[in-house]
This record gives sequence, structure tokens and C-alpha cells, in this order.
Amino acid sequence: MFELTQTAFGKYRRYDLHHPESGNGFSMVPGLGANVLEIRFGGDNVLDGYQSPEELEAGQWGKSALLFPFPNRLQDGQYSWLGQDYTFPINNAATNNAIHGFVRHEAFDVTRIEMTTETAEITCRLDYRGHHAWYPFPFVLEATFVMTDRGAFSASFFVRNRHHAAIPVGLGWHPYFRLTDRADTHDLQLPACSVVEIDARMLPTGLRTPYTAFSQKKPLGDTVLDNCFHVEESNTLFHLTLHGGVRTLSLAASRDLFPYFQVFTPPHRESIALEPMTCNVNAFRNGEGLATIPAGGDWAAAFLLEMR
Repeated sequence: MFELTQTAFGKYRRYDLHHPESGNGFSMVPGLGANVLEIRFGGDNVLDGYQSPEELEAGQWGKSALLFPFPNRLQDGQYSWLGQDYTFPINNAATNNAIHGFVRHEAFDVTRIEMTTETAEITCRLDYRGHHAWYPFPFVLEATFVMTDRGAFSASFFVRNRHHAAIPVGLGWHPYFRLTDRADTHDLQLPACSVVEIDARMLPTGLRTPYTAFSQKKPLGDTVLDNCFHVEESNTLFHLTLHGGVRTLSLAASRDLFPYFQVFTPPHRESIALEPMTCNVNAFRNGEGLATIPAGGDWAAAFLLEMR
């Protein structure tokens, strides 16, 4: 039977859902961005998450952040929607762009917890009133995380538009995975894809180039990546796969929902970020993969992590 433990995490509350026999479980802090701290398979944590409340509040590297209403970068923070101009705060000074939306800084409420002998599930909800001038569109965002005793972790997201008109949305997740002590000692395998060519400001140039460096399992070694990739249409369901030691971790997603993903090797080389994204970099301006939710309408997306 899965069990729930709640403990203080600074001024927040940490929820730990775990199965004592299988060792499968996960820990998270709903009160700041519904941030997942650990994902454990067989008792081993595969996530390079925040270790303290201070780290979580600092938010360095955006570990396990929910990226909404857009992932990745937005040029100069500026976009136009239905004839109006808006500007997000610049929070990526190196490129003078806005990055990763804003819900990672918002407080989610826990609305549902369910535990059985086979699954543990928690749903966190953000009721956004439209109070930020750069995105004055009220919505509800629900994030549901589920772990099974068979070693599968899923994340699903539901958005309801509460604005009087259509709103633009994109979503991503920013987990860093670690199966061994160093990123370099992992093997990586990516689906058939093209790399999104970018300029000096990390913004798409409009060009895409077929990328085959990791089409077969291959050691990451000293490869440096901070790139967005577009999944080829032949991949109805695709996998981002990491091998480390005797373990294999696979992130599976539908191309219809997540046609893009980012791979990032941080300078500390302690982990690897595999980031599913529903839209391209700068989607609020180029429209590539951007979803439009009509007034009163809904939108949903989901992906799956499995350990083999």
C-alpha cells in the first residue's frame, strides 16, 4: 500500500508518496510551482532536484519547473495577442529574453490525493486570476502526478480558460535526471528529430537540420547540448532514453501533444535535462506549436516516465 508523509519544507509543505515494499515513490512541494523534488524507482532517486527550501526559492537551473504559459525563451519578453501588445519581465539577462513563463513561482493547492496498493496520485491546482499585466488571462491549471508500484511515473496537465476570449498557451517540464554520478557516463538515445537552429540569443532562425548524433544509444561523453529538437512526423509515440549503470530511464510522449523537446547539459555536468515541450522556442511570436484555448474551453497534455 502506498503511504503519504507530510513534512515542513521551510515555509512550504513537502508531500512524500511512497510504497514501502517496492521503494517506488515521489516527493514534491505544491506550494511553490508544484515542484517535484524526487522520483524514486526501487528506492533510488533518479531526479536531480532541489535539496532545501532555499534552493527551491532561488530556483537556479529551473529544476523540475512547470513551464507555463510558455516553455523556453520569448524574444524580448514581448508578444501580441488579439490586437494587444504585452511584455513579460526579462528574466534571462544573458539573452535579454523572458524564459519559462511564470507558474513555477505560483502557489498550487492540493485538491486530491489517492493511494491504493498499486498507485499513488496527487493533483495540484492553480487558480490564476489574470493579475499579471503580461498575461492578463485567467485560467485554471491542474497538474496530476501518479506513481505505480510497477515503476511508472506519469504527469498530466489540464487547463481551463476562464478568460472572455481565446488565450495562447504552451507547456513544458524541466526535469534533470541522474542515473550515475556524472552526465558524461550516461548513454543517450533520441528519436528521429531535427535540431532547431538558433541565433546568438538562443532564438530560432527558422531553419531545422536533421539530427542523428544520438539516433542510436551512444555515450554522452563531453557533448554539450542546450538545444531544442523537433520530433519527426514518423514518431507517433517517441522516447527520450537515458542509460546509466544497469538502469534505463525512458520518457515517453505523444508527438501530437509534445512535438518538441529540449536537451540541456548544465555546466556542472552532474545531470541531464530532458524537457518535453508542446511548442517551439519563441512560440508566442512564431506560433509554432502554440495552442489556442477558446473562451471557456479546455486543453490537456500528458507524458510518462518508466524505469527498465
